[in-house]
Amino acid sequence: MAEIPAIEPTWSEEDPEPLVPGHAQRLEELKGLGEAEYFTYLKGSRYLAGARDLRVLQEIHTAFLGRANSHVARMMIGLPRLPVEERKIRGRAINLVKKWLAEVHEARRRALEAAAESSLAADATEPGQQRPWVGHRHVLAQVRDELLDLFHGLGYSVYVSREVELDAYNFTRLNFPPDHPARDAHDTYFVEGADGVVLRTHTSPGWVRAMEERKPPLRLVFPGRTFRAEQVDASHMDQFHQIDGLYVARNVSMADLKSTLNTFARAIYGGHTRTRLVPVFFPFVEPGCQMDVSCAICNGTGRLGESGERRCPVCKGSGWSELLGAGMVHPNVFRAVGYDPEEVTGFAFGMGLERIAMARYSIPEIRLFLENDVRFLTQF
Repeated sequence: MAEIPAIEPTWSEEDPEPLVPGHAQRLEELKGLGEAEYFTYLKGSRYLAGARDLRVLQEIHTAFLGRANSHVARMMIGLPRLPVEERKIRGRAINLVKKWLAEVHEARRRALEAAAESSLAADATEPGQQRPWVGHRHVLAQVRDELLDLFHGLGYSVYVSREVELDAYNFTRLNFPPDHPARDAHDTYFVEGADGVVLRTHTSPGWVRAMEERKPPLRLVFPGRTFRAEQVDASHMDQFHQIDGLYVARNVSMADLKSTLNTFARAIYGGHTRTRLVPVFFPFVEPGCQMDVSCAICNGTGRLGESGERRCPVCKGSGWSELLGAGMVHPNVFRAVGYDPEEVTGFAFGMGLERIAMARYSIPEIRLFLENDVRFLTQF
């Protein structure tokens, strides 16, 4: 009784009894039906039970149960030439071998797949693995993009101007008089060795360049970084970010400005936000105003505590927080760029991104925006 050799020397053998209970009884039954069938099932079932992975399992299945040149296929070649009675016995034995080997194959396949799934499952008892750090947009970039998207919906386009600017654009054409304090070195950074060149103190020079390049109507916003020689503290930095807005056309009025700013404030701080315009002076607008919003800390009451015993430190008890400056574009600015102030009017506004973000998220220190502290930045 010659044993059927393994197709591959690397195949290992295992007892199939745990996979298919009753394996021993099957061997006894086949022993009385045919020697070849007995050894085919014996070796095939042991090889299938010992398959270490699904690839090897499929190789063994093909070697014993494949349609061409498998062990079972070779046993069936001489079957038609046998006497009828012997053919019946051998045929039954071969069918049992095919059925039982297929059952061992299926049982081993399920066992291997279950083992693979369990190895991929998370083990709650293992120490956690730190997730790789993934960066995201800075909180100021988030606020800027949200504002640009808002103004885009109102019909504004983006105009990006230079950070290193000429004195004429930063001051003169914006109606700053020669003796204005902002022109002093303690307020403005002048570029050494370049006469009349400064780091822009606001994004408003972009108005002048845009109006020189284009004819009205204009509806533009001007985002960017600005620089001032400020003493750095919790609410002041020597560099910060602004967005200016400019709308120039015929018959533009203060009512248009107020409705635009109300739309902006309620989109950023919520529909319940109250606003007010307070008269204020800026050289490049006439009349000028400051827009205040109801304080987000005290809900516009000016008081804190259950019975209002404490004054709100943010609005200092007024119930209002300053948000931005605005006004109708000064006729001298129109004349400086070649526009006729009798033909066109316009409004402008400017806001600091840091101030908006601080009010929105209750951030106490402006310096936090530039410290690159991940513990701060990942909160937004």
